[in-house]
Amino acid sequence: ARRRGKGLGSFGAGGRVDMLESSTVVWLRSAAREASYRLARFLPESSDAVQPDSPIHILGTVVEASAEATAEVQACVRACLWFTYRQHFEPIPGTVFTSDAGWGCMMRSGQMILAQALLRLSAGGGGAGASLERREAATVALFADCLAAPYSLHRITLEGQAQGLPVGRW
Repeated sequence: ARRRGKGLGSFGAGGRVDMLESSTVVWLRSAAREASYRLARFLPESSDAVQPDSPIHILGTVVEASAEATAEVQACVRACLWFTYRQHFEPIPGTVFTSDAGWGCMMRSGQMILAQALLRLSAGGGGAGASLERREAATVALFADCLAAPYSLHRITLEGQAQGLPVGRW
């Protein structure tokens, strides 16, 4: 039997999404749709993209290679949270940076890994009953590009700065 912990909770009244302004939630949904669109452009259209006899592993999901596997692989990849460079966010405190283009890839990669793990935990650890869309919105809100979000680029870079790593030079 799977052990159920607190996880991220159901994100009901008083949850993190409820604490964010509605305009932030709207922006997050828009950004998620845009990121999904961008990711979809890079996925192959042809069924010969999957090599025969090579199982594909995507975040714990194994897809056996076949002529039909490409669609399943695409569905697995599209289901992943995707963070990329952003611009026009509030400046990182003490800097003039309002974009992470050209220097934020390590932070965005780390954010994606952590966000995917949190989303999976929320599904099995107390998130029962919460819709996938609501859990995704709550998870992505933790990574919003503002100082208030616990896993934001702002917080990551400020922690790096405290460790002697200048913002923008990662």
